[in-house]
Amino acid sequence: MKISKQIIASAKELIDLIGADDVAEVEIERKLFGRGRIRIVRASQQAPIVQTLAAPPASASAPVDVPKTEDAISEDDGRYHTLRSPMVGMFYQSPNPEAPPYAAEGDEVARGQTLCIIEAMKIMNEIECDVNGRVVRVLVENAAPVEYNTPLFLIDPQK
Repeated sequence: MKISKQIIASAKELIDLIGADDVAEVEIERKLFGRGRIRIVRASQQAPIVQTLAAPPASASAPVDVPKTEDAISEDDGRYHTLRSPMVGMFYQSPNPEAPPYAAEGDEVARGQTLCIIEAMKIMNEIECDVNGRVVRVLVENAAPVEYNTPLFLIDPQK
């Protein structure tokens, strides 16, 4: 696969911004019509920096830090159920800013119970629990963006 000079220049610019000694991983994804993304993972924090490229690639824009929640998940050692985001959008713990959260750490939850809302394209999507159990950890901050398959909650399932 041939990578254009503009993409290589963008990757080099991003690497220079964070320091070449601090880079653990570089991933370049190409799509049709010059679109794609560059993902750079810092060695010290293991938090990726992602830049989305538009067609045609312009000069590199500022990198975007994407928080990594895998550190919190590594603690579960298979004991907990991870509820993941079924879509891309904004994560909300309650129906409005004044309301209490649907589910907080330590709360007992039941299958079918609403745990959060993900706003996608101005549509509020209620995300329901898929197991009975207790919320061990909320992995995403309120009003934070989430991607497809982002871990949202760790739940200790009832047996």
